[in-house]
Amino acid sequence: MDIFKELITSVTPTFRQMGFNKMGNNFYIEAGKNYGIANFQKSRENTKDLVKFTINFGVYSDVLGQMEYDYNNSVKPKVQQCHWEARVGAFMPDSPDYWWEVNISDDLKSVALNVMSVVQNIIMSEINKRLADEGLISCWMNEPFAGTTEIGRFKYLTTLLKAKGDFNILHQVVETFMEKSKGKPNASIATEHLKAIEYSK
Repeated sequence: MDIFKELITSVTPTFRQMGFNKMGNNFYIEAGKNYGIANFQKSRENTKDLVKFTINFGVYSDVLGQMEYDYNNSVKPKVQQCHWEARVGAFMPDSPDYWWEVNISDDLKSVALNVMSVVQNIIMSEINKRLADEGLISCWMNEPFAGTTEIGRFKYLTTLLKAKGDFNILHQVVETFMEKSKGKPNASIATEHLKAIEYSK
């Protein structure tokens, strides 16, 4: 018996009820051309009697994807291509890197129920907050957890604000970031990015 495979099979119906489609160990939900993704990742320490796994999840913005050299809107993105990405432990108390451990003797049904409780209460909630570009903008403006690097947040936020035509907030974001980054490597990266999106004050 493949414990991990059985578990994925057990959680699939609930994911489908929430509007996700399955592809391998990934579950996708779409809003317009944006994707929310939940990815089940197995540990390398697994044996046939013990499985450790965690869940990576994120949001992929089509507007941001169009800025990337490997953009292809006919292929579903991988979780690593998400513009906002997290591992479930980041939102669990005292568990920055949370992994489930399942023995072959464990009741898979109760494990699946526990997993889906976390999916519904944490993962779905966090994806829903950001699934639209408006949600991504709001989170990057107001939340400490960026789901990307500092320069990533700046690039993505300025690109979305420009696409939306929200120039007042765009100018504020640029001014604040450039002031904070003076003399640091991020300043030159930010300047190149602003040229690429044809930013002008």
